[in-house]
Amino acid sequence: MSLATSFSSKFPSPLHWDKQSGGRVNSRWLEVTDTRVKYIGPGSEDKDAASVRADTPVPPDSSVYYYEVAVINRGRDGFIGIGFATSEVPLDRLPGWDSHSYGYHGDDGCAFKGSGKGNAYGPTFTTGDVVGVLFDRVDCCISFVKNGIDLGVAFADVPLEERLYPCVGLRTPDEEVDANFGASPFVGDFPGMVAECRERLTERVLATPLPGRGKAGSLLGELVFGYLQHHGHWETAAAVGRDVLGGAVSVSQADIADARSRQAVAEAAAAGRVEEAVDMAEALVPGALAAQPAVLFRLHCQRFLELVRARDDEGAMRYGRSVLSGAAASDQDQELLQDALSLLAYEEPEASPCGELLGAKAREDAAAALSAALLAHSGRSAQSALERCLAQLGAVRRELVQLGDASAAMLRFDKSLPSNGMLL
Repeated sequence: MSLATSFSSKFPSPLHWDKQSGGRVNSRWLEVTDTRVKYIGPGSEDKDAASVRADTPVPPDSSVYYYEVAVINRGRDGFIGIGFATSEVPLDRLPGWDSHSYGYHGDDGCAFKGSGKGNAYGPTFTTGDVVGVLFDRVDCCISFVKNGIDLGVAFADVPLEERLYPCVGLRTPDEEVDANFGASPFVGDFPGMVAECRERLTERVLATPLPGRGKAGSLLGELVFGYLQHHGHWETAAAVGRDVLGGAVSVSQADIADARSRQAVAEAAAAGRVEEAVDMAEALVPGALAAQPAVLFRLHCQRFLELVRARDDEGAMRYGRSVLSGAAASDQDQELLQDALSLLAYEEPEASPCGELLGAKAREDAAAALSAALLAHSGRSAQSALERCLAQLGAVRRELVQLGDASAAMLRFDKSLPSNGMLL
């Protein structure tokens, strides 16, 4: 992935200048070699200007795109323009002089957008300077950076439907530049630019008003209360119910006792005491495992795995013949059974291709499946409402990213919850 974007794109990113993009003018007046461009034309008048585009446009699914241009030689007058342009823009003029073209010029520090008359913007630039160009598709703007210093927004309200190409133009003899499209580290702090963009977007999301009231008076408070209660944080849940929801909801002793019983079942399974966990589950929620044959089979397999772990191969084979052989009902069950049985062929089963079945994660997965089955049979969800909302947010975000939404690509919902409450 190119350094020019912090997001994985299904589209190609610019790699070099397209020396064929300018046609006859460029072949006569520009010497283009990969990422380097040198002006070799007459340079007498504005009509002698020549520009070149990158080989591909900015990926349309990139939220933030950045590239840099190093000024190798300012040439006679330093009439160097750097920016973006669409493929329809003629390349016999500097960037920014035509519609759908945006440029920052080195000789006067002006920013040009669709006109030969520029607006005062930043400092001039010359030999040895490095100019960065940032296209922010979240805020629909283009900014420039000189030698690592952010010069601020040059162009606002940039239409997102425009397919913009990195572009550079030269006009007087010996002007020469070299572009960095991400093949090497940038002078500018591109990760910092991305972080600032994400922070601005986060602030806007957090400023979005939520429905003020739920059944208990606060929709957000109810979600937090439900999450804390679901995961056994009783004291904190009670505090939220009292202080945020005004006592409209509370944690009952029955809820605590039920959750602790389920937790004890899960802990037994996670510790490898499968028979004990099954007996406890049946006593707590009768019929739960009979209603979930796949979970019951998973627990039977876990019991077999515990025998293998204990090096009781004879007991494992007896258990396999008497319990497991006829219990696999689905293709997934059959696959798990074959993997488990294969462990008996190895003197050191932990080192076998299926050795992960003897690890702690296999126990934890079985315990989680058992807990979910108990909740489901009791008419409750294995996840809290807050976690279900988060899962839905993730699904919506993935769909929006596929549709090319720049803001959605910037946000992430698979990270931890920071102090400001926004998932990024």
